[in-house]
Amino acid sequence: MKKIYFILLLLVGLILFYTLRFYKIEGTSMNYSLMEGDYVLTYRLFKHIERGDMLVIRHPEDPEGRLYLKRCAALPGDRFFQKNRSFYLQIDGNSERTQKLANTHDLALVDTKDGYFIKDPYMKYYDVVHNWRLTVPKVLIQLPVTTVQDGHYYVLGDYRDNSADSRFFGAVPRTWICSKIIYIFKKARNWKMLINIKEVDEAGSKRRWQPGKMPGK
Repeated sequence: MKKIYFILLLLVGLILFYTLRFYKIEGTSMNYSLMEGDYVLTYRLFKHIERGDMLVIRHPEDPEGRLYLKRCAALPGDRFFQKNRSFYLQIDGNSERTQKLANTHDLALVDTKDGYFIKDPYMKYYDVVHNWRLTVPKVLIQLPVTTVQDGHYYVLGDYRDNSADSRFFGAVPRTWICSKIIYIFKKARNWKMLINIKEVDEAGSKRRWQPGKMPGK
């Protein structure tokens, strides 16, 4: 009987090891949804990706092969553009559906020559932030209307002014996505810690912009 229990425990352990991953957050690119010292539990065998999901991805240009964590901002077929640090999203490239969704959920809507787009849809639900004192490159501020190609996902950091993400390396193919966050273990926040982060941000605004460290293993 003990042998059977041991085998069962071993099988459960192997299944959990294969399907789940546990990571500690480093860097500031997902502030303030995730902060340094937080831990996340991720699931590898997910079937679907939704807008707003936080994903662990392989960075195509990282020489160390580290894993990065970003939020899915647009799905295959979605259209988007960036203007003055705001992200505009058109669901499935369908202007009428986008207008209906925005009106139903009280989201900011803009009418353009390319149809209706939702303005900054994620700022209502997630801790997406900007550092307005930080001078950032044009690639983070102005992007033309773009359609996400099939099998690819457009990902962004929540700290939009200090994140190396799809604005630099484009939408990522599904094969680059390793797992999806299913639970967050947040360390205790305190006022002093948050104030110190703000001071670092303000000091950084006086320097030339550089992407921050990404969350990895």
